[in-house]
Amino acid sequence: MKTKHYVIIGFCLFVLITALTNPGTEKHKEEVKLKMNAFLEKEMNKENTVQNDKWSKAGAVMGNTLAKSMINMMVDNIVSSSNYILFSTTNATIDGETKTIGFGLLGNVFLSNKIDEALKI
Repeated sequence: MKTKHYVIIGFCLFVLITALTNPGTEKHKEEVKLKMNAFLEKEMNKENTVQNDKWSKAGAVMGNTLAKSMINMMVDNIVSSSNYILFSTTNATIDGETKTIGFGLLGNVFLSNKIDEALKI
């Protein structure tokens, strides 16, 4: 076989692997949920003061649980993905406007740094 054949076979294998490992919508949503929950944890730890009584601790746990469930519902409603066979994009629809906030390739989802900037506000 010639080198040209190896290049063509290699390219075909790469296309096949990327198509088979393209992440689905649930993977995109899960990555956004992880990012949002990590932000929530960071903010809750910043805001926590010394809580000595059990009612304060119980209230913090209940608030955290409620916030996480709200994040999960929000992400399920506004996040979607577009499949382009070799890769996919993570889309967020807010007020009827859809923006791409990440992409998926080889089984991984990579979110944009714009999310970090938006969460810092």
